[in-house]
Amino acid sequence: MTAERGQQIPGTQLSVRVQRGGAELVEQIAHDWRLLCDESGDEEVFYRPEWAQAYLQAFEPKADVTIISAWAGARLRGVLPLVRRRTSMSGLPVVTLTLPANVHSLRASLTICPGQEGEAALKALWQAATTLPGWDVIDVANAVNGSALDRLVALAQKDGCPTARKRTSQTLYLPIAASAASALDKAAQPPWLAGTRPKFRSHLRRAKRQLEEQGTLALKHYSAADPVALEKFYALEASGWKGKEGTAIKCHPRTRQFYDAIAQAAARDGYLSLDFLELNGKPIAGHFGFNLRGRYFLAKAGYDESFRRHGPGQLLVNEILHQTPERGLREFDFVGPATWDESRWASARRTNYRVFIFRKNWYGELLYELRISLRDLMRRMLGQVEDESTPIELKSKPQGSDKEQDSESK
Repeated sequence: MTAERGQQIPGTQLSVRVQRGGAELVEQIAHDWRLLCDESGDEEVFYRPEWAQAYLQAFEPKADVTIISAWAGARLRGVLPLVRRRTSMSGLPVVTLTLPANVHSLRASLTICPGQEGEAALKALWQAATTLPGWDVIDVANAVNGSALDRLVALAQKDGCPTARKRTSQTLYLPIAASAASALDKAAQPPWLAGTRPKFRSHLRRAKRQLEEQGTLALKHYSAADPVALEKFYALEASGWKGKEGTAIKCHPRTRQFYDAIAQAAARDGYLSLDFLELNGKPIAGHFGFNLRGRYFLAKAGYDESFRRHGPGQLLVNEILHQTPERGLREFDFVGPATWDESRWASARRTNYRVFIFRKNWYGELLYELRISLRDLMRRMLGQVEDESTPIELKSKPQGSDKEQDSESK
């Protein structure tokens, strides 16, 4: 069952629609939502409607969904999708509103058009959210610093709502010079290797040579959601530690359903990038990635651990970057929490936060004091206050030979 109400915003050309129902609401405005994403300038694949739809269908098919949208005539100017949940916080019952996303969605935000019209749309979305009945806190994880969600939090704070933003992770990314995307001088060092260490570059050359001595080493790329290619990636990812720990895509039917849906939607819209490094036709490293207007997003990776000493994952990154002109790459975004291996390529970081907007009433104030203020006080008393100006420690152990690992750590 779907309920809808609309309102014209005084002093603007905008109207706001508030719809409540299920996952079908996303599909109803998906076309306009995609056009808005293309216009917004965010260029994040994760904010597109197919990601919200895939999440809802795979993980919360019976979710209580509210979509607040701002329109200028027939043009969508802003969209705020919300999922309502009953849960608890600091031992108290709460009704939360969050975005339709989880850890597999990687990043989350609302979408608005650019410029002054976008700011007006953002204000209209927030005012509509304040009138929704029965919620206590808006709680969103995996929000990237500088996204539209930050500006929503600022509006809420200005209105007197208690708010908080807690740093959760950092991701690494490699900017690629515009000149590198158009031409590659074979006589010069590729620009994406300019910031790497000589010993790392030497390891890449040596590892590639050693693998080529064993047979034919080739990069295989798929832009279509080929079922055989997808199964090949899922099997490769599950062959290592992720499979043993039960965190691989293949280990959970709902997770598999989500990635299948994302692959199909990304292929339809032209941004899927399944990449494999193959030795004698057998994949030894694979990426489940996306290339949206030159930004390569590495969502999932896997490799054959029997080739670990050669660092096949690093070789795959290198091979993809060598196709920068053909792919029009201008950035390689590693997306997940920053790891040691990724730091060999990139040093630029994006910071992710969990954000809270508590309702402006006595219960919201109480929740803020218990969930935020009290915890902050305890950390100060225990000397565990995090300095958010310092980089978050890198995760995981490096790929490559033991000798290479030791030399790189010096």
